[in-house]
Amino acid sequence: MSEDQYQDYDEASDGLESIMLERRMAYIRQVSIEEVSTMFPEAPEIPDDQELWALLDIQGQPIALASSQSAAKLSAMRHDIETVSVH
Repeated sequence: MSEDQYQDYDEASDGLESIMLERRMAYIRQVSIEEVSTMFPEAPEIPDDQELWALLDIQGQPIALASSQSAAKLSAMRHDIETVSVH
């Protein structure tokens, strides 16, 4: 691939991200206690056996933390955020 083709790909990727941000899309995934302290530094101390789920924007930035997948999805719905699958 030439350098010009890479630039076109980058511009297309940026355009897709802009569209997805406008549509307020995010994904949900289970997170560890260690990840929580990095993603949510203001979070209180959490028991080691607590199951945790994070709602993340398409760039991986944390939006919300929940104790179940359904609670994270409900949080997204309350804020008009569409959740998408990530494989």
